[in-house]
Amino acid sequence: MEKRIHYLDWLRLLAVFLGLVFHAGRPFDSWSWIIKGPEIGWLSYFNEALTTVRLPLLFFVSGAATVFALRKASARDYTLDRFKRLIIPLVMGVLLIVPPQQYIRRLTLDPHNPQHFEGNYEQFLTGPWWGDGSFLLGNLHTEHLWFLLYLFYFSLLALPIFLYLRSPQGLGLLAGLERWFKQAPWRIWLLVITPTFLGALLPLGLGSHPGLAEDLANLGFYFQLFVLGYALYLWPGLQSVIFEQRRNFLLAGLGLVLLKAYLYVAVLHRSLIVSSELLPYHELYWSLRDLAALSLIFAVLAYAKQYLNQPSAFLNRARHWVYPFYIWHQTVIVVLGYFVLKLALPAGWLHVLLLVSSLVLTVLLSELVQHSAISRFLFGIHRKMGTRASVPTPPSPQAPEANPRN
Repeated sequence: MEKRIHYLDWLRLLAVFLGLVFHAGRPFDSWSWIIKGPEIGWLSYFNEALTTVRLPLLFFVSGAATVFALRKASARDYTLDRFKRLIIPLVMGVLLIVPPQQYIRRLTLDPHNPQHFEGNYEQFLTGPWWGDGSFLLGNLHTEHLWFLLYLFYFSLLALPIFLYLRSPQGLGLLAGLERWFKQAPWRIWLLVITPTFLGALLPLGLGSHPGLAEDLANLGFYFQLFVLGYALYLWPGLQSVIFEQRRNFLLAGLGLVLLKAYLYVAVLHRSLIVSSELLPYHELYWSLRDLAALSLIFAVLAYAKQYLNQPSAFLNRARHWVYPFYIWHQTVIVVLGYFVLKLALPAGWLHVLLLVSSLVLTVLLSELVQHSAISRFLFGIHRKMGTRASVPTPPSPQAPEANPRN
């Protein structure tokens, strides 16, 4: 039986846990959200810092996991597997998990707002959500589940790249890159600089549409991380050059993320409509985001491999929580937060109470999902918790001929 890469399991758990920490802080930061409570000033900086790494890490680790999903699968089987693991949970989530967020949102709107709703949840589902004639066009929202949709798109778009990289020619390319990086280790920083440079080019052609430029910069960066995660775990020799500079990546990442958080909170104020006058600041923000995210991801990978690459009974159980945890967490936060924010407690205690209660309930719901074949299917889990599935280590650089070619 082939060994699991245990630290990647830990990093998947870390990425979804950071999502819960981020969203549990949203009611208390300075930006608009579904529910809002008393503001806690430092949370705006903290959440902005979290945005630097949580989604990039999730896309990167998803790309790394694709090595295992695709290693012994044909393109057809891989596509079908991605549909089952991503689109079925997405559809289920949009129909069953997301609507409570929409209900809470409309409950908390100003009474003078035409979208404001008063009534119970059943009345909401049979009234505004279903019965106003705009169900298919206006009432189906992905909310936080957009990640599943875009990960499915990325999986299909990147498939030709992945098939090439695992071919003899692609493996030869990766082997050549490894030799080139090892000849001058500083060159590994090109893996950080290149996505940043490509992202900075977008506003040059889309300066009159800064919002579009920002969206494309985000999606393009996430796609590059997805492909990079696949490449680094298809050819592990590339990782060794990165891991040798883990301390430099860590220091650079921490410095850049602090600067980026200050810029966005103090200068840009997280404006939802990006004005042309602020475009130079957004250019700087995107560049800092990309540089910081990749630096921190490389550092986290290195230190996780050093300290977390050990099996544990908790990890063997908790790794099955990842999909349901991600799907449940924001709805749990919104529903609990609606009631928690009504309590007469200091803002700090409200935040702690919401964070802890949301974590406990999300874990319990994620555990509950494991105990039914139907719920496992709907949440994208294809093995019962407790069974030992083989998750192979990436192919050895010394034996590229062992990789499938079809």
